[in-house]
Amino acid sequence: MSHKSLLGKSGPFILLIGISLGTLFFRIGALPFIGADECRYARIAQEMNQSKQWVTPLLQGYPWLEKPPLYYWITMPIFRWLGVSEMSARLGPALCALLAAASVLWLGWKLWSRLAGLLGGTILLTATGFCAYGRAASTDMPITACFTVAFAVLSAALLKEKTAFWKVGLAYVSLGLAVLAKGPVAVILAAGIVVLFWALDEQGDSLKRLHVVWGTVIAIAVAFPWFWLAFKENGFSFLSIFFINQNLARYLSDVHHHEAPIYYFLAILPGLLFPWSGWLPALLPSFPLRRSLDWRSWDRGALFLTCWAVFPVLFFSLSGSKLPGYILPSLPPVALLLGRRLADWVESRRHGSAQTAAAWCYLIFSIAVAVAFPIVLERNYGNAWRTGVWLGAAALLPALLAFCFARRRNYRAAIKTTAAQGVLLVLAVTLIGFPLLGAYDSTRGIAIQALAAGADGEPIVTFCYFHHTLNYYTDYRVGANFLDPPSLLDYARRHPRFLLVTERDRLNDLARISQLSATLLAQQGKVRLLRITLLRPQTALR
Repeated sequence: MSHKSLLGKSGPFILLIGISLGTLFFRIGALPFIGADECRYARIAQEMNQSKQWVTPLLQGYPWLEKPPLYYWITMPIFRWLGVSEMSARLGPALCALLAAASVLWLGWKLWSRLAGLLGGTILLTATGFCAYGRAASTDMPITACFTVAFAVLSAALLKEKTAFWKVGLAYVSLGLAVLAKGPVAVILAAGIVVLFWALDEQGDSLKRLHVVWGTVIAIAVAFPWFWLAFKENGFSFLSIFFINQNLARYLSDVHHHEAPIYYFLAILPGLLFPWSGWLPALLPSFPLRRSLDWRSWDRGALFLTCWAVFPVLFFSLSGSKLPGYILPSLPPVALLLGRRLADWVESRRHGSAQTAAAWCYLIFSIAVAVAFPIVLERNYGNAWRTGVWLGAAALLPALLAFCFARRRNYRAAIKTTAAQGVLLVLAVTLIGFPLLGAYDSTRGIAIQALAAGADGEPIVTFCYFHHTLNYYTDYRVGANFLDPPSLLDYARRHPRFLLVTERDRLNDLARISQLSATLLAQQGKVRLLRITLLRPQTALR
């Protein structure tokens, strides 16, 4: 990773592309859609593409107004060119993740050195949490990329020589796109970061150099047309769903059942940055502590990046709803700050208590993750501890080697090995973890078998079970979800033969319904596909 060995200005960017081939694009379509968001967003993009609708997001032909359209706009042409698939649905966010890393590289190079920028971008592309979101069909990575591009340019305009207005204007265009990625929260985060820096910096020219007034006009010009058109097409239901329910109520309450303690993101941030989270003690203040805590003595670039990293965490820590993806915009500045500190270690070749503490913390963190893998997989994915052992080995073995390099004061080799650790762990998950995740966190296999078994028109229903991917992969043919045996029996009297999807633990409840005969057709993870037949058909209820 020697910056001297990279030829030309394009060398570091080519290296980032090479890393991304392993961490972002390798087998990107191999995992079925998991969770609620991936299949929902992919379906919306598919329906908008088919109907040539660019304003109102559509799900099963009806307006779905919870999120702005940028992810759909990115994915629609990809669907048109490559067809609808898991790979094409995830390609846009993966490209966004690469763009964010390239922006971090550019900013670090602009503020400090090529090595600092390269390390920042590499940290981002080998942080497993960042890669996971970069490989997901969701809105989280598009807003992170747009926000990172905007603030990379604004950082350079604020901290370096005078920047041409058109470049600053492009930053505000990107900020407007961030609003179209996830909503007005992008503006709130941007304003909070800038005001926090202005209050701490005390140099007085921050807002002037950022052209805030004209920039705000540009951002509004980019984002406002869609909001106006969406309001014209959907009326006050758009205001109610999007602004009140999905933004205001989501922040102020637990209306969407994502409650977590106020310190939640302090635990989430190290998880998203693994394996680099073990090196985070490198960012702790050095002694004398009093001088280190005086932000007036800080490098202005470090101060701005600290504000950029801290404000989103503080803002969302006060939210009534909390999800890990909320603080993704904080990862790029943290990665760059860490990259700059590690670059200083490499170039100065200094060794002291800070380096020793960071190396030990890194090793302990890696051991904890390696031990957790088999335990978590055994508890949540059946008899899967062996897979957990392999994943733990992928996390631990490079860590032991990196720790040895660090103890020998060879920080360049330790950093390279940590990057290799991140790549190896992502590759291990894609190769041996995907089959397990696909079996337990998605229903693609069982849905395909249900469609094949129900080719004669048998309806598909569920019993005490609901999963968004089952709806998606059956082309939304799931008729109903029954929560108790009497309602299921009543349905059987009107439909004497049908297909049923349920969890393994519910089979005993079905066995107690003596009037029904159940034949096992397929199984996937904890899910079972059954053909249900009414043994004593009765006259349909009127």
